[in-house]
Amino acid sequence: MRLINWRLRISLSDARQLTGQMLAFDKHMNLVLAECEEFRRVRQKKKGDEGPAQEQEIKRTLGLVILRGESIVSLTVEGPPPAQDDDKKTPSVRLKCLPHRYDL
Repeated sequence: MRLINWRLRISLSDARQLTGQMLAFDKHMNLVLAECEEFRRVRQKKKGDEGPAQEQEIKRTLGLVILRGESIVSLTVEGPPPAQDDDKKTPSVRLKCLPHRYDL
């Protein structure tokens, strides 16, 4: 519960890494991530005999993601929750319940 809204880096079983803000989780460690980005390492194809293949990290923006807990290998904290400015805070709204009046 202490990591809700924190920015996490998640390593997956297929060697990808996801970075995003954790919004929710459940007992199976399924996660909901906001502003999620995917990072994966790709080897470029060699042309001829030019030594070892170059590795390149590819970044892809995913947005809102539901991640299955079964595929998670590790979690690390990337950063704290985003700070909210006083200007950006949503005003608290109180809803007033009025009694229903039925005139028949």
